[in-house]
Amino acid sequence: MNREERIVNNMGQKRFLAVDQGNSLLKLTLFEGGELKEMCRFFEEAVEDVFSAVERWNPDAGAFCSVGKIDSRMVESLRLALDGRLLILSRSTRLPIRIDYATPSTLGLDRIALAVGAAMLYKGETLMVADAGTAVTLDVLDSDQTFRGGRISPGLRLRFESLHAHTSALPLLDANGELPLLGDSTATSIRSGVVLGLSDEIVETFRQYKNSFGCSRLVLTGGDAGVLADCINSRIPVCHVPDLMAKGLLYIYNYNEI
Repeated sequence: MNREERIVNNMGQKRFLAVDQGNSLLKLTLFEGGELKEMCRFFEEAVEDVFSAVERWNPDAGAFCSVGKIDSRMVESLRLALDGRLLILSRSTRLPIRIDYATPSTLGLDRIALAVGAAMLYKGETLMVADAGTAVTLDVLDSDQTFRGGRISPGLRLRFESLHAHTSALPLLDANGELPLLGDSTATSIRSGVVLGLSDEIVETFRQYKNSFGCSRLVLTGGDAGVLADCINSRIPVCHVPDLMAKGLLYIYNYNEI
């Protein structure tokens, strides 16, 4: 049995907790027997709810990833709850992929975990890995499992908020509602402009990456992935993987355990 086979085999041996501290929410994912069992999302202020879920799930081990400043009190509490079996993803963590990036010290740990998750799911393919959250990241992962970098732009919420905040009359909207090709009201014009505009951006970036780097599919995750997938899945090959970050953390944990 080679190293990768041992890593995959080891995934089914424990109840594993993946903790993703994002820009807006704290996301918990529980795996059991290597399979997704439950997912919860919390505002960072809801610490008691977070640890109620951890106590209820009673995981054997876990991994933590933050896109920004790490809440040291939360991490220490998680470490205690897991009897020390908690991996904190950092720039010194051993990875099953290579990083080819001009400024590795500024590379978001979330982008790394997502790339690892995609590498695990689609071995041997060159991929565009997209995270549609507060920010949208569109990254290339080569078939030899090398992270090459990509693009970062504002997510849907930031685009809606920017239109409202920097104009005198445009209302604050969200992605819920009609998305006509041609908006026939201010509301539908804004919503279509933001949602369809970002969808077109993702599709065009994938086509450029496919032509330049050989990307075979888009692996899409993040809070807004569902609405965007509906807009683009007829135009390019899309795999919507809601738990991609958690899968990446699980894989990284087991890679460091073997």
